[in-house]
Amino acid sequence: RAVTLEGASLGIHFYLVPEWSKLTDIRVWEAAAVQIFFSLSIGGGGLITLSSYNQFHNNILRDTIIVCIGNCMTSFVAGFAIFSVLGFMANELGVDVQDVAKGGTGLAFEAYPDLVTRLPLPTLWAILFFLMLFTLGLDTQFAIVETVLTGILDYCPKLRPMKTLVVAGVCLGGFCFGLPFCCPGGSYLLDLVDYYAASWPYLFIALMEFIIVAYIYGYSNYIDDLFEMTRNSLVFKLKNVMSIFYRFLSPIAIFIILVASWCNFQPLKKGDYIYPEWANAIGWVIALTSILSVPLVAIFLFIQFWLSNQGLGFLDIWRQLTQHTEEWRQNALNSYAVDGESSQYEYRMEGGRRVRIPRSRWEDHCRTERNGPSFVCGLDTFNKEGFSSIFSKGSELDKVPEQQVLSQMF
Repeated sequence: RAVTLEGASLGIHFYLVPEWSKLTDIRVWEAAAVQIFFSLSIGGGGLITLSSYNQFHNNILRDTIIVCIGNCMTSFVAGFAIFSVLGFMANELGVDVQDVAKGGTGLAFEAYPDLVTRLPLPTLWAILFFLMLFTLGLDTQFAIVETVLTGILDYCPKLRPMKTLVVAGVCLGGFCFGLPFCCPGGSYLLDLVDYYAASWPYLFIALMEFIIVAYIYGYSNYIDDLFEMTRNSLVFKLKNVMSIFYRFLSPIAIFIILVASWCNFQPLKKGDYIYPEWANAIGWVIALTSILSVPLVAIFLFIQFWLSNQGLGFLDIWRQLTQHTEEWRQNALNSYAVDGESSQYEYRMEGGRRVRIPRSRWEDHCRTERNGPSFVCGLDTFNKEGFSSIFSKGSELDKVPEQQVLSQMF
């Protein structure tokens, strides 16, 4: 309906024809990065939370391609509807499209409500428009609430039997925190939170995730994880190409955008209203709450570990704190016990930690040191009992308790 309105072509032209000079504006890069992070739930924990419910061998490569293409194409198509409407409004008001286009809450709560009053059957269009906003917000809340809920239950497993009460508490808390946004000055508070909480924290968290995956956990370990889960050799073929993005281009781009946006910071304003200094100070506190939590927790854990292990040096403590937990590969171990010989990796203890080794390397090691006293080759990797009794159960593999799998390993 929007593209049939008079003046819609003006909005579509404004939408599709780029202004290359805008590429020199760091705020454009910041807005683009934040938008793609938010729409794909990157850096917000939503993807990690929802993907944690997948089966271990779920085809995440396929799912990733579907989600990325579907998300971007949906945004691209929706742009035609939005800018067609803006072109219509610009034609009605006799102004340029850029004078009508408003970012943030102005588009949803000012421009579009004004539009529906100019369409045939305005009441119907108003109902459909705000019903769409309601369902979009509801859909977003599902992911947000699930992310917060999963974090709470993972940190306090004792609360899992009371999950219903925890969900009620999270929703009630969100409702109470949302009440100030419904007050007469709520739109100003909403813009303040949106300006500070939905930009820098996302960029910083994404930067930390790149550093942790690529340099602390290890990019090669990450690729091995993908292969172990998907069993698709494509990840190895693309390993060198993807390493350019994971290790260099993406973290450098995010770092430059983050630092440049700080250096070019401008106090928030809404129309002709410029927010006072104390309001911007509150915004900085909101943003830094998420950012500073990372170094503060790191310092706290470092001091705590040092007090309980004062004989260790700085580098020793750093190595201990930057290693993944023993529970990290628990799902992989359970899947390995079920997969048996079809698994591409072997697991064993080395230096007091659980180590994963590609099966081909492990078999070569067995062939060269078959008579070694510390292990038995083949499926009985860890001790004389090993996994052979588990693998022989056939159809009852799925019934093997988790603790039995781990106890037979160690």
